[in-house]
Amino acid sequence: MRYSLLIGLAASLLWSCGQDKSGIGRENKKEMSTENRLFAGTYTKKEGHVDGKADGIYVLGLSPGQPAFEQLALAKDIINPSFVALSADGKYLYAVSETGPDVDSVGYVYAYARQGDSLVYINRKPSYSFAPCHVSVHPSGRFIFVANYVGGVVAMYPVLPTGGLGAASEVIHLKGKGPHPRQESSHPHSVFLAPNGRFAYVPDLGTDKIMIYRIDTTAGKLQPEGFARVAPQAGPRHLAFSPDGRFAYVINELGNTITAFHASPDSGRLDSLQTISTLPEGFTSESYCADIHLSADGRYLYGSNRGHNSLAAFAVSPANGRLSLIGHTPTHGDFPRNFTISPDGSYIYVANQNSSNITIFSIRPDGLPEYVGEMNVPTPVCLAFGE
Repeated sequence: MRYSLLIGLAASLLWSCGQDKSGIGRENKKEMSTENRLFAGTYTKKEGHVDGKADGIYVLGLSPGQPAFEQLALAKDIINPSFVALSADGKYLYAVSETGPDVDSVGYVYAYARQGDSLVYINRKPSYSFAPCHVSVHPSGRFIFVANYVGGVVAMYPVLPTGGLGAASEVIHLKGKGPHPRQESSHPHSVFLAPNGRFAYVPDLGTDKIMIYRIDTTAGKLQPEGFARVAPQAGPRHLAFSPDGRFAYVINELGNTITAFHASPDSGRLDSLQTISTLPEGFTSESYCADIHLSADGRYLYGSNRGHNSLAAFAVSPANGRLSLIGHTPTHGDFPRNFTISPDGSYIYVANQNSSNITIFSIRPDGLPEYVGEMNVPTPVCLAFGE
């Protein structure tokens, strides 16, 4: 079954996973002429925090001139591919398998080669703990990094000439805790890399710290360079750099805030500039932040609120990096996890985990997202663009 976009796009056909009887929902579909691909990481099984309903990693194709995608392929040989990332050249895709001890003795990170519109499995490596929740690729394409939410483990892997993964060259065990009930131990939630590729930043939700490491690409090691703090019980989760690398923005899951930092490209140091709420004044219901992204020109910053179910939009001062709230846009879905901005900077795509839909927003000249339509994709988590 296909659905048309709800506003101004009645002619655009959409795919609805699991309901199509015409063959679009098959594992592979004949290639179509498209400008971009959208890769959707998902939850495939029921966990304590989600009722996973998906079948793997979805490869979606964008028709020229249209914001709506349809399914092209599906990689089914992975459990809970909650976060995905493409190699610098776009030839390979890496995905974590976010699992616990009920599945195996560790979680895993998978490597795939892109062949046409299909993802072809290369190999996988253990993540050295449980619930690996984030994977990132070094700008050189020579290494990938994985954060395990459970166990406080961060791992670094060399990328082989085949695009597959070698044995981990670095495994770091983080320690510590914080005052919030969910901060009983270290919970590294992601690994983000400085634009110049010299430093790795690990937001640790469990300790209210952003750990900083200098990346030794010769030895494949991470050298500690201290940390930056956020407010107690803030729970840092994801990070975004300004295009020039002078500023970094950390979204804090537990505190529902964003902390702006001045970033030093030489030392890796982060100096706090500002902390601002992602929620409207007077909102008191339960909500948790998830993802954060800057527009390509660095003028606007967006953060997702799970509970308030919105995108918070901010204007960014080019002089000092400080944020000012523009407004909040409903995501037209439940529990917005990660989101992404189209390569041309025109649209925002939001993965609404609990309502199993990806919603599409055009970006207005004033920076505010404007709802355009949606696609049905089961329990989506992470969205990544590739040509």
